[in-house]
Amino acid sequence: HSFIRVVLLGSRKFGGRMGNQTTLGKVDGENIDITDFQRVENALYGNSLDDATRKNSVWNYFVEKTIIDKISDENGISVGKEELSELEFGENLSPITQGYFRNQQTGQVDRAELAKIKTAIDEDKVTNPEFAHRFNELRQQVIKLQKQTKLNNLVSKSLYTPNWMAETLEKMNQETANFEFVKIGYDNIVSSDITVSDDAIAAYVKEHPKQYTNKEEVRNLVYAEYNVVASAQDSAKYFADMTALASEFKNSTNDSLFATTNNGLYTGTFSNKKDITGELKDVISSTAVGSVVGPYIDNGVYLVAKLVDKKVLPDSAKASHILRRVENNDPIQLAAANQYIDSLKNIIKSGSISFSDAATTNSQDPGSASKGGDLGTFGQGMMVPEFNDAVFQGKAGEMYVVTTQFGVHLIKVDKLITISTEPKYKLAYIAQPIIPSEETQDAILNKAMAALETSKTIEGITPNLNGPTFKEASGIKINDYNVGELTGDGQSREIVKWAYESSSKPGDVSPSVYTFKDKNNYVDSKYVIAGLKSIDKAGLASVESAKAKVEPILINKLKAEKIKERIMGTDLREIASSFDSKVDTVASHIFGRNMLPDAGNEPLVIADIFKMSPGTVSKPMVGENGVYVVHLNSLTPAAISEGAFMQKTMITQGIRQQVNFRLIDSLKKAAKINDTRYKFY
Repeated sequence: HSFIRVVLLGSRKFGGRMGNQTTLGKVDGENIDITDFQRVENALYGNSLDDATRKNSVWNYFVEKTIIDKISDENGISVGKEELSELEFGENLSPITQGYFRNQQTGQVDRAELAKIKTAIDEDKVTNPEFAHRFNELRQQVIKLQKQTKLNNLVSKSLYTPNWMAETLEKMNQETANFEFVKIGYDNIVSSDITVSDDAIAAYVKEHPKQYTNKEEVRNLVYAEYNVVASAQDSAKYFADMTALASEFKNSTNDSLFATTNNGLYTGTFSNKKDITGELKDVISSTAVGSVVGPYIDNGVYLVAKLVDKKVLPDSAKASHILRRVENNDPIQLAAANQYIDSLKNIIKSGSISFSDAATTNSQDPGSASKGGDLGTFGQGMMVPEFNDAVFQGKAGEMYVVTTQFGVHLIKVDKLITISTEPKYKLAYIAQPIIPSEETQDAILNKAMAALETSKTIEGITPNLNGPTFKEASGIKINDYNVGELTGDGQSREIVKWAYESSSKPGDVSPSVYTFKDKNNYVDSKYVIAGLKSIDKAGLASVESAKAKVEPILINKLKAEKIKERIMGTDLREIASSFDSKVDTVASHIFGRNMLPDAGNEPLVIADIFKMSPGTVSKPMVGENGVYVVHLNSLTPAAISEGAFMQKTMITQGIRQQVNFRLIDSLKKAAKINDTRYKFY
């Protein structure tokens, strides 16, 4: 079976460099070279994201950078050397710098790390070429964002709200109407009684080209999923294995080692009962220390839990610390840091200096040093284990010296907060995901391959899928990675590539079964059969592709005509009675509110109501959700006040806040972008 899997499911070879061509795409005539693209991708992302997200992020970066650089050059916008230094190392750091150098534990920017980098650059001591590449690409991102910010500011400052706009908005919010209405919903007419011709659909599409024009060719696909799940036999085997391990786990004297070597977890911290999940939560109170519970199933995994310890501990704590950093557990640095911290502890105990002042001048954690070492209030498990245990098993007012992965800490426990006297539990777990065995995977794969062998067309294979049904994925573009619900996997990209091969015709089924992986457990998660349903060429949409959206619109239009023919007279109650409907009364409805009570979103109907004369009954009005007849009781015009023009500033501010994302989107729409990534990926 393994040989079959390699032969039939091996990756299809598409794309690749086209001879000596290295141009990945063009933006307003500027080439984006694949070498530059790959350099930035590797420097900024490595393998930290899935392939689709990574490549799309880098592509968008290059597109935006090219556009911004061109406009900046045309308008004399640049980033000077001193300005750049401030953005990278100064007090006013770029959001890019902050994001890359934020300490995940403290949430603060690692100023010490930045200072080391600045010194290395200033003294020309950067010896790691990989770091040099990464930092240079980071610098380009900082420059790009700063130029973009300056452009946004230029545009933002040029925006204003004219008087007529302020007056119109004030009118929309002040003008009100009192009216009664009858709604005759489209469900009064049976849809099967209505026939919409292809000519009618084509005419509607032609009348509404903006909504129904494809800027580029798209392909509409179908796919069938054969999900791979563990069999009853697989589950029984895992249960037996975990039962045997449970006995060993109970007798283990090194719970941390046993857990980590058996796909488990041991944090060394204590948990509240409310945070414990699964069957364990129900029995933990009566479980003796040293006992094991399980195997039991929790979220698709067999677990065995061991109660290592239980104590009544504080729920949260307030603490301060002084940190002396140690790089890579360097023994010389560690000894020096310990000596430094011990000396500080003695000086603080002597009363010569307060802990707060000592932290401000001596701590190498800049985030807390500026606050006298104060870490605020935190709960169990929020700090690394060594730090956590020192605080929560310590005493308020005492100081403790602890070594962690960050260095040597002098900790002062400021306050211990106990809300509940319920014990807390230190647990160790061993785990076995309930995943399909290779035999189970092969059986489901054979099922998919057997279906594929029955026909090369969608029509022919549909009755032979033997389980799943085809799902639709419409509007797939040539550079897309995702197909419907199939996302974040290279196999979905392979399906797109097949669909755009010149040999793939509408109605065809791909000759490959596509294998999707469970990235957590390294097994096959599903096998997919894909087919090309249809192709929508660039330009005005075809009847076939537009039918699903346009046909319901035209059906409602025809229903509206039938309803209008049946409406007799102007008495709302008689009209309501003839359609088994009711008369609704609306008071003080604001012109700018598009929602009609108990009827839905009806902007055109609302607009027509405010055109009526008080005391009159409307002709039938065709809306989104039905046909309406309205009696307008009264209309209160807006009283435009001086306050309307005072709103100008607020309106302008609201528009300016949108510049940051709307400007770049507009520039991208206006740019001539030729995206030929499909030739390479």
